[in-house]
Amino acid sequence: MDLTYSPEEEQFRSQVAQWVAANAPRTQDRANLDALRAWQRRLHAAGYLGGAWPREHGGANLNEMQQAILNEELARANAPGPINAMALWWVGPAIIRYGTEEQKKRFLQPILAADEIWATGYSEPGSGSDMAAAKCRAMRDGDFYVVSGQKVWTTLAHISDWYFILVRTSTEGPKWGGLSLLLIDMKSPGIEVRPIRQITGDSEFNEVFLHDVRVPAQNLLGAEGQGWEVVTSALVNERTGIAGSVRFDQQFERIVAMARRRQCAGDPLWRQRLADLAVKARVTKSFGLRAMSDQLHGRMNPHLSAAMKLFTTELSQRFSETGVDLLGAFGALWEGQARTPDNGRWAYQFLYDRSMTIAGGTSEVQRNIVAQRILGLPRGT
Repeated sequence: MDLTYSPEEEQFRSQVAQWVAANAPRTQDRANLDALRAWQRRLHAAGYLGGAWPREHGGANLNEMQQAILNEELARANAPGPINAMALWWVGPAIIRYGTEEQKKRFLQPILAADEIWATGYSEPGSGSDMAAAKCRAMRDGDFYVVSGQKVWTTLAHISDWYFILVRTSTEGPKWGGLSLLLIDMKSPGIEVRPIRQITGDSEFNEVFLHDVRVPAQNLLGAEGQGWEVVTSALVNERTGIAGSVRFDQQFERIVAMARRRQCAGDPLWRQRLADLAVKARVTKSFGLRAMSDQLHGRMNPHLSAAMKLFTTELSQRFSETGVDLLGAFGALWEGQARTPDNGRWAYQFLYDRSMTIAGGTSEVQRNIVAQRILGLPRGT
């Protein structure tokens, strides 16, 4: 197996690194919606957006290696992702694959230009990560669907223009067979968005209530009953890639530097803990290379993505726990406070990472997938 990059790929890496250094938004602008829209548009104009999208739909049409290199360099520079990331990764590819020509013409270009921000509605209060148990109901009424129900943990719903939402159109047959996918204008009468205040103080997630929302039937994506297929094919895109290993390497360097400043680097117990993080960071890179190899050779391995998600999100928590433990009492100090070691980033990261093993499918669900579909273990009774 040859894991080296070709001269052409190294040239592309250098080109990307120089462009990101010159164009990434300033740190103080990274919470500004207009600045983040402008950043996404710069990425698009430079040919670095929608790498997996066909060029006829406005995508960059990068090959797999170019997309991986781009992701690595964005992570290395700590550049923010595009504000419309969920639409770029899931909504757009789903519309390209399952949408009508009218839907493609209507939605794809505004996604790329960040003119319309999208949220995705899967989880519900009574079903959590069990998407097949969704109860949000869509009843056909002539040329419309009437949607009623509730979604929860909807990222960016408070700033979104459109909703990519899994709804139940039938109660007949297996529970996953009665699900459909609708594209809903968030300004439709009957939609109520309530931000959820998180332990970090942010309000990234939301509850969304739908009260008899009338949705044109032409906004059905795919066929009735095809929602489970649409959503599961989209979620594969969430859990693959190799940029995560770059972030772990960066966090490891920060932790080692802090251990030296705190005079812990020579302690046998701390050295063992740091070595464990180093090994797991390297495993993450190997995971990513395996996924990349599958992509390059046309192998579809959705169950590997569950293992990757499980491993990397739990490792994120191990990193932030280590950072806080190294700081001792100082680990409780927040960003921006005077004399806070490492600028207080570990306290925020520790709290934020609590959500990582829930978002995108809980660790419990991922363990079941790994046990049943990779290891071939029997389903529990």
